[in-house]
Amino acid sequence: MPATATQLSDEALMERVRDGELDCLTGLFERYQGPLYGFLARLANGDRDLAQDLTQNVFMRVLRYRASYQPGQPFRAWVYQLARHVWADHYQRQRPTADLEEVEKTAAHGRQAQASRTRHDEQQALQEALALLPAAQREVLVLHRFQGFDYAEIGEQLGCTAGAARVKAHRALDALRKIYLS
Repeated sequence: MPATATQLSDEALMERVRDGELDCLTGLFERYQGPLYGFLARLANGDRDLAQDLTQNVFMRVLRYRASYQPGQPFRAWVYQLARHVWADHYQRQRPTADLEEVEKTAAHGRQAQASRTRHDEQQALQEALALLPAAQREVLVLHRFQGFDYAEIGEQLGCTAGAARVKAHRALDALRKIYLS
């Protein structure tokens, strides 16, 4: 009796996708669509439509680059690496320019949210503070704090050691604290 998609590991499913069993991608989509959407939504400062589009692009890349998946490679790290590339490609195309007035308005709104101390306002202020971080720092925080990656996994994705990833996360958290508490 063949194993069902729910019984197979992520890696086994991806190996089947790589070998041409494209219907196995459904199992991976069901497992990773939500977490990837959350990751990309945080990077996109809560823009749900953009996050949804980017999540679809990640799975299109899974199909397109399935031959590059190496047996035994952790699928989770591989698919998040694709998500990082999708985000970077989008970010490069957009090249946002910071309008000083908009930055000041965002910071003022963050201070008001902190003063009111409601849960919703605190979450909004945190999202705004995250948005003010440089993309590389925001990415490290989202991977570690919101997506649950350990420093070794982050280091692998960033091409550095686990210790260097820890330092990057610590510096990003310090920068976030300064923005959030100002």
